[in-house]
Amino acid sequence: MGKRGWVLGLAALMLLSGCGTFPEEDGMIEATLEETVSTRWFDCTVEKAESRTSYEGYAAASGNKLVIVELKLKNTFHEPVFMYDTDFQLYWGDCGPDEWAMPLEPYSADQLPQEYDLEGGKSLEGLLLYEVPQEETEFTLAFLELIENGTEEGEEGDLFLTRFTVE
Repeated sequence: MGKRGWVLGLAALMLLSGCGTFPEEDGMIEATLEETVSTRWFDCTVEKAESRTSYEGYAAASGNKLVIVELKLKNTFHEPVFMYDTDFQLYWGDCGPDEWAMPLEPYSADQLPQEYDLEGGKSLEGLLLYEVPQEETEFTLAFLELIENGTEEGEEGDLFLTRFTVE
């Protein structure tokens, strides 16, 4: 599935679900900071999250702030997993069409690269930076499994949501 389709599909799913609270149901896994979730291919932990007005020379635009997410990934699959930093999207508010962000393009060695292979059995830690409205404090980091099934879109798997608060 193209990145745009993934974004729109996830946004629609979150809107239909109300984004504020998700029921416990198959296919949707919720977590909080420092809680590990296990996807089909890797374990994922949001180690910590914080907000700042700037990071390593990048300053948020007026009325915005940066949310810095420290992510730890461990491949539990028997093969390398090809990933993008945009596999992890940040949502806030009612998860409306303008209430989400993709990670900023990496410019620091601490950030996860835009594209990378998560080698079998290996771990990787890095930062994802998002620019968000200054007044927002409640966030959800989302990852949606996309399974190759021979089609361009792929098949949607489980949705993983990690909720956290930053000031």
